[in-house]
Amino acid sequence: MQEIIKVNDILEIRHKVRGFCKFPYHGHKDGCPNFNNHDLCPPKIKTVENYFDINKDLFFVITEFDFKSYIEKMRIKHPNWSMLQLKNPLYWQNGVRKTLRNKVEIFINNHVDKNKLTYTLLPEAMGIDVFSTVAKIGIPIERNPTNKIFKIALVGYSVNDEYYRLMKGEREINEITKTKSLLDW
Repeated sequence: MQEIIKVNDILEIRHKVRGFCKFPYHGHKDGCPNFNNHDLCPPKIKTVENYFDINKDLFFVITEFDFKSYIEKMRIKHPNWSMLQLKNPLYWQNGVRKTLRNKVEIFINNHVDKNKLTYTLLPEAMGIDVFSTVAKIGIPIERNPTNKIFKIALVGYSVNDEYYRLMKGEREINEITKTKSLLDW
């Protein structure tokens, strides 16, 4: 699987996906508690067109996590845990995001325009329909994963310097908060 893919011609922008954060899930009847409470989450975060110059190169940086093997290892380590406990993002999500963040930083640092690129680890929050976009390139994302989890970042050129500084702030925020035990946004 390619880990870096230019997505300009296939990028699906659908602002309605920003509302998916409000869908209920276990323990959160109103959806994600970060919705409307965190600067990098909808509706506070602006849409993709307001941060990225969609007329310039845009890339997905992708990391793949073998969720099935992880669950099998955790089941051996914790034989009395329920499936809900085994799948809990609290135990795996920060590590996967760190791997993705590292790949993004390497990509940016090796790019000819490294000082002009920015990124988000939450393209859905900005209105990118990640599922529809990756379906066009054959990445088998599962809506309720049992085998593999794909985490995807969007990298591109900022619309202007002000937005670039805001997105650079995301890097700083991620560095500060990556040790927190919350759902790491």
